[in-house]
Amino acid sequence: MGKKRREKKLRRKGGQRPQLSFKDMLRVFPSLFLRAFIVVVPLTFLMTWLGASKVTLLGNPLVQIAAYVAVYLAFNRFIFAPIRNFKPEKPKVVATSIKAVPKEAKPKPTGPKAKS
Repeated sequence: MGKKRREKKLRRKGGQRPQLSFKDMLRVFPSLFLRAFIVVVPLTFLMTWLGASKVTLLGNPLVQIAAYVAVYLAFNRFIFAPIRNFKPEKPKVVATSIKAVPKEAKPKPTGPKAKS
């Protein structure tokens, strides 16, 4: 029983990704922003053009919101690919100098044998 639970726990932990640090997110943000921009701007131009072409359905804000949500869900994997594929760098091991710790001073022997 214990071995099965341990294996199950290791499989569960193996499937989890470590959380990205703020520094890692700053590295990913420009590509994330660019991809969202690439998806949203053409949709906005298309909706504006269709709205100007007398498509009355796009005059409704709820339809516009629904269109944005539908496109967001359709392109979700494309937009968030930089986060999903990001592999944080392994921290560099910095060698620290360890100062020699002086050994405890042995008491100087006293007596007749100490002089020899």
